[in-house]
Amino acid sequence: MHQTVLKPYVWACARPRVEGRENLESLSGPAVFVANHASHLDTPLILGALPRPLASRLAVGAAADYFFTSTMTGMSTALLFNAFPVQRSGTRRRGRGVALSLLDEGWNVLLYPEGTRSLDGSLGAFKSGAARLCLEAGVPAVPVGLYGTHAVIPRGRRLPVRSRARVCVRFGQPIAPEAGETSHGLRDRMRRRVSELAADWILAR
Repeated sequence: MHQTVLKPYVWACARPRVEGRENLESLSGPAVFVANHASHLDTPLILGALPRPLASRLAVGAAADYFFTSTMTGMSTALLFNAFPVQRSGTRRRGRGVALSLLDEGWNVLLYPEGTRSLDGSLGAFKSGAARLCLEAGVPAVPVGLYGTHAVIPRGRRLPVRSRARVCVRFGQPIAPEAGETSHGLRDRMRRRVSELAADWILAR
């Protein structure tokens, strides 16, 4: 449904540039996609930028206290994005348990380790839940860098604003957990790579 309903609208609003799809060719099983988060545009942009076979088997972790506070909103979010609720406070065991089950069933999972959208588009601190999930499931993390989405739909807005910002999505090479690595160590590697990918790499050229 996303490919036919949302992608044409998102591409018309954002005119995104996509790079790094070749880095996904080495994936031979499920993975946890981890991205920076600055806009409601981020999830539909990633879904539209992924090759269709990966996008069709991608489940998105969505904030339970935002997207699942009412039956209608929760059903709409789940239908459009294959979303499941993630608790942003406490132990977050419920969301991680669902994600583990999805990975065991061959689904990919998309998480935003910052836990919330950035106020100004800058990269915030990463929580350790995504890293723990990779370690528990024995799957790689795929870093995703997004640039410019904050300018199109900033936090506090639900619809796009008029903007000439360059919007980019870039997929990095999978990051496999290392033997004996802690969740904090893997989390820090994820954040460094996402930070590199989310930089204004078009202007840097």
